[in-house]
Parts: sequence; C-alpha cells; structure tokens
Amino acid sequence: MPDAIQQSPQGSRVLLSVGAAAGRLGVAPATVRSWERRYGLAPGGRSDGGHRRYTEADLDRLLRMQELVSRGQAPAAAARAVLSDHPEHSLTPTRPAGGPATTRSAPTGRRPKHGGGPGGRVLAVPGASPEVRGLARAASRLDADSAAGQIGDLLVSRGAVRTWNEVLRPVLVSIGVRWVRTGVDVEHVLSEAVMDALRAYRAFLPRPVPGRPVLLACAPEEQHTLPLHALAAALAEQRVPLRLLGGRVPTTAVAAAARRTSAGAIFLWRHCQDAEAGAPARPDELAELAELTRSRPARRLVVGGSGWQQGALPVGASFANDLEAALRLLQSAAR
Repeated sequence: MPDAIQQSPQGSRVLLSVGAAAGRLGVAPATVRSWERRYGLAPGGRSDGGHRRYTEADLDRLLRMQELVSRGQAPAAAARAVLSDHPEHSLTPTRPAGGPATTRSAPTGRRPKHGGGPGGRVLAVPGASPEVRGLARAASRLDADSAAGQIGDLLVSRGAVRTWNEVLRPVLVSIGVRWVRTGVDVEHVLSEAVMDALRAYRAFLPRPVPGRPVLLACAPEEQHTLPLHALAAALAEQRVPLRLLGGRVPTTAVAAAARRTSAGAIFLWRHCQDAEAGAPARPDELAELAELTRSRPARRLVVGGSGWQQGALPVGASFANDLEAALRLLQSAAR
C-alpha cells in the first residue's frame, strides 16, 4: 500500500500520514501539524516502519476540532473540548511559545452541530466518500490550493475517469443543488481548482502520439467547460492528440478549426437547459454540423450533455451519455 494510507499490522485500522489526514479534512498539512504542536492533537498510530500515523479515532478528533473552529471557537478552547471528550486518545499538549501549557476542561456532554447542514458553513454531502467530503470542506472554506492539491493526487492515483465520476461530479452536483445556501463563490472556487488540477495533470502526462487531433468545444451558448477539461485529461492519458477550444464556440468556428487542424473527430458539449440558452439547436446549426461528418477525409462527430434534444442531433452524429462513452468513441476515431 502507499505509505500515505496503510493498514495496521493487525489489519484492523487504517493509518494515515499527516498529508492523507489533511486531505480528509480539506486543510493544508501545516494546519494539522500546528494542531499537534500547539494543542496536543497528535497521531496515536504507528506504521510498520515506526512512523507516527493518524488512526480513524485521531481523524474523528481532528474533524471535531475543525467543526468547533469553523463555528468561531478559539483553537485552544476547541482543542481542550476535543481532548476532554476523548481522554483515552489524548496526549499531553505541548507548551505554546510564550504561553501556559494547555489544560483540559471538563466534558460538556454535548457535541457540536455539524456545519454541513442547511445554512451551515460546510457543504453537506451525506453518505459520500472521505475524498468527496474532504474536497467539499476545502471548497466550503474557499481553499483553492488545497482543493487543487487533493484533485491532483486523485488524478495521479485513480485517473481522470474515476476521479471525475467518483469525486468531482458528486461535489459539483451537490454545490449546484445547494448553491443558494453555500454561495456562488464556493462554486467558482471549486471550478477554478478543478480546471487548474486538470490542466496541470495533462501537462504532467506523456506527449500524445502523432495523428489527427480530436477537437473539443462547447455549443455556441454553452459556457461550462469543466466536462471538456475532464475529457481532455482522459484523452491525454491515452496519448490522443487534441485541441480544446473552450466555451461558446460558434458552429462556423468549429468547422473552420476542424479544417485547419484536419481533426479526425469533434466533440461538442451542450448542457444548459434554461429557456433562453438551452433551446434546441437551430436547423441551420444542425445542417452546418452535419456537413462536418461528410468531409473528406472522414471525421466523427460526437455530442454530449443533456442540452441536446433527442431527435435533434446533427445527421451522422453519435451521442455520448457519459465520459466513458465519449472517450471510447473519440479514441476509436483517433485510431
């Protein structure tokens, strides 16, 4: 197993490095180290090599600390409350520089309310995986650097498709449903973090093999480009050459780019469904797109997103209902 997350020798506990524990919380590792150094929230486990590791019980204490601080409680007071509730796991806190040693207060008998409920500060994703919850916490705190770091680690360990389906989509959907409560700022910060991480991941991958590229673009009225970046990362993993045009690309511009690059395949994303922007594609637009499939040499046209109306697809186009289907169709065309 990776050193960051291990099973204990008895196989009964998960042991986390400081970086892995910080990722579960959606904070920087320096924050976790500071809580250990100043307030005594130290790890209680050991790896096979004798390195200190955080157990699930340790992680529960860190989460409680985070909840109390997010509600406005002073870190020292929050740490005392956490340690008093878990005396069997607590270690003697170290003496903060220039101050008295931290002492434990009497148990209150009450646990704080979770900040992820309606109106809370932390985005709620009930029943989600630790990775989803950690990313949601980072987004709720508008910590783009932590969010991008977590996404980058997931892309390296799981790949683009699994990271998108298992982590990114659940968080993005949850933010979309609750954006009135969480604020549009949370959505914007997470979107930027996702885009930064996907771009950095593509730059990290080997160069594509020579060949006719795949052209990725949004429909003329569509401005949400994150699915295009996820698909670009998945294609880059397969070393498929691509060109990403971005959002709101006129059909004439797509056609011109296809001719200029000799693209072997085109993918068009259309998700918006509001009354003004989400109307079905116009007949002249569909005709222009159909012309792309009749060119020589032949090229494949793939469309995706709920904004495409059934029965209103360009002639010769294939519909991809998810990221895997789009990747499969475009990769086949590239070959």
